[in-house]
Amino acid sequence: MDVLENVWERICDFCLRFVWDPIKHMDWKDVTDVLLLAVSLYILYRFFRTRRAGRVMLGLGAIVVFSVLVALLELPALTYIVRLFSASAFFCVIVIFQPEIRDALESIGNLTVLNPFSNRLSNKRMEEARSMARETVKAVSAMSESHTGALIVFEGLTKLGDCIQTGKPMDARVTSELLQNIFFNKAPLHDGALVIRDMRIHAASCVLPSARGNMDFGTTMGTRHRAAVGVTEVSDALVVVVSEQTGTVSVAQNGKLLRGVDEKTLFDILMTYVGGKTYLRQKRANMRHEYLQMMEELGRAEPPVATKNEAVEKEFERLFGSAAEEDSTPEGTEGQPNPTGGKKRD
Repeated sequence: MDVLENVWERICDFCLRFVWDPIKHMDWKDVTDVLLLAVSLYILYRFFRTRRAGRVMLGLGAIVVFSVLVALLELPALTYIVRLFSASAFFCVIVIFQPEIRDALESIGNLTVLNPFSNRLSNKRMEEARSMARETVKAVSAMSESHTGALIVFEGLTKLGDCIQTGKPMDARVTSELLQNIFFNKAPLHDGALVIRDMRIHAASCVLPSARGNMDFGTTMGTRHRAAVGVTEVSDALVVVVSEQTGTVSVAQNGKLLRGVDEKTLFDILMTYVGGKTYLRQKRANMRHEYLQMMEELGRAEPPVATKNEAVEKEFERLFGSAAEEDSTPEGTEGQPNPTGGKKRD
């Protein structure tokens, strides 16, 4: 009983000194500090909960609780051992969470705030992007029909120098004929991935890391799909895969795989990835123009022209949203679109 009373007194003293007393003397700076800490912990929780490191965090939490109990119970031998390990705890955490720390730092480096012009292109560059996307879609469609396996990587903000060093350097404009020749099954560079950097073919026959997640690839997806998912797990790249077995076209990004992509969707994905908000605004303008023409042909509005155009504009915004709403959405980086064709990617 004396031991339990002693432990209880220590707990009460701890709560009084480190919980109640600080709360009584809090000012606006302390409240801000607590809120920022809470937001940071929530972001860390969201980051770790879908990773293997989440279980490691639970294990570390159990060790911390055990250390506190040892200190409260004043067990000399265990207290000495805990102090020995606590001296190197910081370095142990860095070693254990090295992959997660690297991914977190890359995510911070890819934020739009730090790369304000990464998701916008000039009109001249947009024409170059459209040409690249059209040629890629044309080649992928032809390789899909002939069941020619292909693995095309579009590099984002995270550079893929480690993967590029394993392949053969190139510097060529993206054309449908060249892509098909590279992935022809008897060509010397067909085995491996093709890396496109800055809208030009930069390297071929590159080796990509395999997927490290628990995705079920089934029986119709092989090493190409695993490599496509693997490189998107460690970078913000976008990867187009053509299955040699089924001819199915897939798109991988952020560790996810979208299968059965048609030509129009693939073109939108590539343009959204490369052109970012510039392409989305142009696409929205084209949609408005087409919608206005459709309303003109249907003859739905009979008032004067000014009133008619205003009514059509309101109807368009009701269906597709306003441009102000689009600008208020969080901007993604060049390497972070949604693979379904919206902004943000066998």
